[in-house]
Amino acid sequence: MRKKIVSHKPTLHTEVKKTDTSELKTFNKTPVLVVLGLVAVFLVIKIVTMQTGISMDSMKSKVLPATITKVIGNPDQKFKINTIKEINGVYEFELELLGATAQKYTSYITKDGKILFTSGIKLDDMNKQNTTQPSPAKKVSCDELPKSEQPKLTAFVVADCPFGLQMQRVVKKVVSEAPDFASDLAIKYIGSVENGKIISMHGDKEAQENLKQICIRDEQTDKYWPYVSCYMQEGKSEECSTTAGINKASLDSCISDPKRGLAFAQKDFDVAKKFNVSGSPTLLLNDKQVVSEFDFGGRNANSLKEIVCCGSNSKSESCGKTLSKTDMATSYSLTEEASTTNSSTAAANCGTN
Repeated sequence: MRKKIVSHKPTLHTEVKKTDTSELKTFNKTPVLVVLGLVAVFLVIKIVTMQTGISMDSMKSKVLPATITKVIGNPDQKFKINTIKEINGVYEFELELLGATAQKYTSYITKDGKILFTSGIKLDDMNKQNTTQPSPAKKVSCDELPKSEQPKLTAFVVADCPFGLQMQRVVKKVVSEAPDFASDLAIKYIGSVENGKIISMHGDKEAQENLKQICIRDEQTDKYWPYVSCYMQEGKSEECSTTAGINKASLDSCISDPKRGLAFAQKDFDVAKKFNVSGSPTLLLNDKQVVSEFDFGGRNANSLKEIVCCGSNSKSESCGKTLSKTDMATSYSLTEEASTTNSSTAAANCGTN
C-alpha cells in the first residue's frame, strides 16, 4: 500500500501589528462633538432670533429709548418706558413723558424694532367707536384742494398730546410771522361730552385742560395765545393763567356753566365727528376736506401757509412770502423749534384707542 505523500508548501507568516486606537478615538471624538454642539447652539439661537426678534430687555433698554428720542425730537423732553409686554406678535409698552404733569401713552413696536405705532386701535372695540382715524388716500396737490373766498384751516388737537402741542406751535408761528393769516387759522379740540362731563383720550386731566383752553379761546380770545404759549413750555396751567392775565372768575364760571364751556366744546366735537377726526393733530380745510401737512412740507409755518393759500380763490400778497420751514418741537418744550427732524416718524400723532 502506497503512502500518501503530502506536499508541504512554504507558508508566509505575516505579523500584522494591531494599533491601539482607543487614544486616537478619544482624541478625535471630543472636538467633533464640541463643534457639532456649537453649530447646533448657533442654529438654535439663529432660529429663535428669527422667530422672536429683539429681546424684550434689549427693546426696553436700548431700542425704544433711541427710537422715542428721534420721534420726540426734543432733547429737553425727558421720558421713561414703564412697562413692556408681548401682545399679538408685537411689543406693547407704556411711554411716560415726564414734566410738571406726567403724560402716559400706550404704544406698540414690531419685534424687529423697525416699525413704531404711536397708538393702536383694538379691532375688537371698533364697533364701540364712532370715529376712525382719517388718512388721506394719496398725496394731494394745491389744485385739488377746496377753494373759498374766506379760507379757513382748522387744527384739531388735544391739550396734552405731544404732537398736538407741536401743531399749536406751528399755528402760533404762522400768526407771528404773518399776522394777516390769523383770521384764516383756528384751533379746535377732540373729545366728547358724556353725562354732562367732558371726556378726552388721555384722561380727565387733559379733558379739563381742553375745556379750560376752549373757554379762554371763546370768552377771553386775546388771552388764548399768551396762555397756550406759556402752557406749551412746561404744562403749568395755574402759573400760566396768572402770566397770561386770565380773568379767573370768568374762566371758572365758563367751565362750570354747561351752557357755556360744555356747549362750546360740543361744537368742536360735532365738527370733529362729522369729518371722522380722531387723531391729534388733524387739519381740516374750509370745513370740507382733511389735509395732511406733510403733503406740503411738514409741521412748519410755511406748510400751513401753503395750505391756506391753496384753499383760497384769491391769494393774498402774503402767499408769496416764505415762512419758516423748520418743524416745531413736540410735547412740552422751552424752545419752539425741533432740534432734529426724522422724516420716518415726523407724521406721528395721538389717536383714540
